[in-house]
Amino acid sequence: MNAPASPAEILRAALAGLLDGLPPKQAAQAVERLIGNYRGATPTDSPILRDRADVAAYAAYRMPATFEAVHAALEAFAEAVPG
Repeated sequence: MNAPASPAEILRAALAGLLDGLPPKQAAQAVERLIGNYRGATPTDSPILRDRADVAAYAAYRMPATFEAVHAALEAFAEAVPG
């Protein structure tokens, strides 16, 4: 019997599926453009997440760190609050 997948494993698998078939160069270019938009270096008069490459790049770039930050915060909360 297999143990259920952890939330981190589920996230990794979802990101892998999202990135499947996306050339690394295209993902890297999308990340650079998104960072430029975030920092205000490029105009944002058009949608920021324009296509699948943008969505995948954003998810791959931000989701792991966001997941770990939320996980750490919830663990700290659980330790601080008895019961």
